[in-house]
Amino acid sequence: MAQHDSPWGGAETAPALRDPDCAAPVEGEAAPAPAPAPDTTAPRIPGPWDHSRPRSAPRPPRRGATAPGTLAALDVARRLVGTRLPLPDTRRTVWLAAAAGLVWLGATSLHPVGAHDQAIVATLGAWGPVQGPGVAVSWPWPIGTAYIEDVTTMRRLTLPDGSGEHLMMTRDGGAVDMAYEVRWRIGDLRRHALALASPDTTLRLAADTAMRATLAGMDFPAAIGPGRNRIGREAARRLQTVLDGYQAGIVIDGIDIRRADPPQRVAEAMHAVAAARTDAAGEADQARSWSRQWIAHAQGEAGAFDQIEAQYRQAPEITRRQMYYATMERVLAQSDKVIVDAPGTTTTVLPPQAAAAAEPTVHGTKAGDGH
Repeated sequence: MAQHDSPWGGAETAPALRDPDCAAPVEGEAAPAPAPAPDTTAPRIPGPWDHSRPRSAPRPPRRGATAPGTLAALDVARRLVGTRLPLPDTRRTVWLAAAAGLVWLGATSLHPVGAHDQAIVATLGAWGPVQGPGVAVSWPWPIGTAYIEDVTTMRRLTLPDGSGEHLMMTRDGGAVDMAYEVRWRIGDLRRHALALASPDTTLRLAADTAMRATLAGMDFPAAIGPGRNRIGREAARRLQTVLDGYQAGIVIDGIDIRRADPPQRVAEAMHAVAAARTDAAGEADQARSWSRQWIAHAQGEAGAFDQIEAQYRQAPEITRRQMYYATMERVLAQSDKVIVDAPGTTTTVLPPQAAAAAEPTVHGTKAGDGH
């Protein structure tokens, strides 16, 4: 029997508890069989008197450690990604945030400006002066921004956009299918940035207006023929005038005509009409040239007649004989003439030049002896 203290203040006798593992066998009794080994795999059920923490129970979070909710989220992320994600580190997070801030500060505050570029720095919407090549510095975004454009490279705008017809009317009612290219560049960056909300759209509409106004002052044959170069120069001048009125800051270097043809449906007929007009113009020019030549020839003959008339007034007989000889020489110069004076008698008359060189005879008789 064993005694233990009672909570009511007295000793109480209790039967001794026998430990089957360590109690000595009683004399005359058989030794008890050894107890089987405890099953360590079975879960241990704590009793009401067990105040110790089970090994499987989670430990309370330490100071500065990650909260259980965060650990659960990281565990879910590991399972989804299939890799072990590192636990967040406060110091590393701070350094990464600082590096990201420096990168954002440099990317939004420093703006490289190329050799062909110009830049305008804006702070809270207020535009600053125009800066040349180098590095433009502004306040970080969204406080400050920089507007950078290439101001020296030649740009090209092709009209129309597609391959379809782009018809324009001429002064005489003809339709011309026009395709052209506008060469332009930025002349004033501040005006180009502030005056136009959409520079490309404005330039496209202004170019179309200038080209239509140019063709409206020309005839159809000139538009599809030798007047193409004049169309480009006149349209470029009109376009520059329109853009200067808008204060667009754009400089037009020229307009190149790529196509100036009649519509496809009437192309053959239009070409025939244009060819006929060209032939008519050529014939008219040839007739005018022939008329000028004959007028000059007649004026020369009239002048020569005036000189002969003056000589005739001084010596009528001599002038009359010279005119007769000159006329006969001109008439008989290209052919021989045979004059028959009497039956059986012929006389060969040579031009005066040949008569002077040789003296012809007829039937053994000199020409001077005949009649």
